Amino acid sequence: MTLYARAMLLRNCGRFTHVSSDFGSQYHTHMFVTSEALYASLTRGVTWRHEGRSIDLDEDAAKSGREDYFLCDYDVSKKPIWFTPGIFVDEQLRPLAKERHVVDKNDFNVVDEGYPSTGGGNRPYYVPTYGRIESILPNHRLFTCALSFNQSELESFGPGQIFMLGKKRTMMQVIELSNIVPGRRAEGTCSTPFLQIQPGGIGQFARFEALAATTRYILVRGELRAANPYWELRGISIARSEHNLNIPEFYLQGKLLL
Repeated sequence: MTLYARAMLLRNCGRFTHVSSDFGSQYHTHMFVTSEALYASLTRGVTWRHEGRSIDLDEDAAKSGREDYFLCDYDVSKKPIWFTPGIFVDEQLRPLAKERHVVDKNDFNVVDEGYPSTGGGNRPYYVPTYGRIESILPNHRLFTCALSFNQSELESFGPGQIFMLGKKRTMMQVIELSNIVPGRRAEGTCSTPFLQIQPGGIGQFARFEALAATTRYILVRGELRAANPYWELRGISIARSEHNLNIPEFYLQGKLLL
């Protein structure tokens, strides 16, 4: 069994919002997208377990502390593909910072609209009618790597494809795809790209750089403390340069049937 990888660059065709926090209706947005959000979007939700049902907020909140919360809703075994977290990057694939010409903020003030918009007399008390939304401006690049033991899953992507992503369902267009690279399984200490791990997993790293952290996960890259099985993926050509990735097997546990 061989792990295959393919790097992808997408661009946001409109203002992109992926809410990181809401303080008094002041919406802040992440400069990255979770692996789970990418799976739901880039597979077009075909493995959603609850066909014909909307998301139940009470049920969703009850799963928040479970490690397999996402697998309760998506059957990844039916479409065995996974993704490194998507990160907004510059032309050299370095993480973008929030600065002018990258993000801006828009005020909103709903006066009289029927629910389920954010106004109207039947509006629940917790739905705001005014505030400010921070968004990533259009035409920025989102970088991710798709991973699968089934090469055909990676062959299904093509330039120009459109997917929907983010709180406001922004169109995301594939603008560049790398070659598909087969991996070599190895064992030892390795340096990783940015991965999305649970906070308790940070002890597996001897040295690391954290890009972001929430109560559920940390985006981190660095050198692992102890020897682990991992996949070495070399010669991924994208953005006019070549890149090498090391993906620890623990990152794929429970996702790609390991």
